[in-house]
Amino acid sequence: MCSNKWVHFGCLALVMLLVLPGSSLSKEVIINAMIDFDSPASPTPDQVTQAFNSIVNLTNPMDSRGLNATIFASSDVVTSQKLFVTILGQKTNHELALNGNPEDEKLSSMPYSKQLELLTTAQKNINSAHVCGGKVVSIGGFRPQSFDQNNNTLKVLESLGFLYDAGFVVGTFYLPGHKNDTWPYPIMGYNLYAVPVSSYNSSGVRVNLSDRYAKEELGISGSKWYDILAAKFDEAAINGDPMVVVFSNQVSGSGDYLDAYKNFVNYATSKNAKFVTTTELINMTEVKNASGKLPVLSASGVKPSVCPTCGQNNESKGSLAIGVTVTHQGNCTDCNKTSTNVTKPK
Repeated sequence: MCSNKWVHFGCLALVMLLVLPGSSLSKEVIINAMIDFDSPASPTPDQVTQAFNSIVNLTNPMDSRGLNATIFASSDVVTSQKLFVTILGQKTNHELALNGNPEDEKLSSMPYSKQLELLTTAQKNINSAHVCGGKVVSIGGFRPQSFDQNNNTLKVLESLGFLYDAGFVVGTFYLPGHKNDTWPYPIMGYNLYAVPVSSYNSSGVRVNLSDRYAKEELGISGSKWYDILAAKFDEAAINGDPMVVVFSNQVSGSGDYLDAYKNFVNYATSKNAKFVTTTELINMTEVKNASGKLPVLSASGVKPSVCPTCGQNNESKGSLAIGVTVTHQGNCTDCNKTSTNVTKPK
């Protein structure tokens, strides 16, 4: 009971502390941990053991706490370790998804036919990762190696029935109009969702929250990587953004990056973070939207014949398609000057 003006002032300050965005009692942080399981195409026995141990090092801290995560398995690792991929996919706190094929795969350099052949084979491989008569895991997610893709990739993913493409990064690799989007969003003209991986501005350098990018492209140490993860967590708590992070078994499965990973999981759980799969994150977008619903995707995924911006006939492959520049006949200034080329990570 606030009995005098000074006590009343203290009560008011406490209330303000509870509601101010920067307070210690900030918003619950939603974390989507994307764990990559990779292995050489034709691994030696030692490499098989190394891949197995490194992925166990990443899944154990999550599984022991019952935390949800999405496991992105490459087609190569499914071929060499199908039984273990099957076991990972059977766990109730895991969502199984596809992470392209070889580590250096460049989908954007391939024609549609080649991408279709490659991803169809990869999908068949990962869909076969189940025990006869047991639970069959439906694979709905994909992320290209090194975030490399183009408009043909989206076409292939849609034709194969995928739900989402996680090959985007906030602020560095995005579709037009979505540069700063931190939540999943429907890709116009396709029955697909774009799921952006988070990024963080560290001393003027935007860091994609992918351990491989941090280590191999920027040369960041494990301790510095942890500092970035913790700082991004705190930022997400203030802004109410989800935190989408990629951890590869080949990077965070051992050494100082494994230490950073374990320390981050400890830090996040100590702050009562909510760990979700990628599909769960997509579903949670409904809560974020003011209407309570996501924009409805078309049943067929066919691009409307009329441009929603100017009302003219759509002569391009989609106003938000990757790698396509929209041009319409007539006087359509806004559309004619719109480039839909995505910005890739430097």
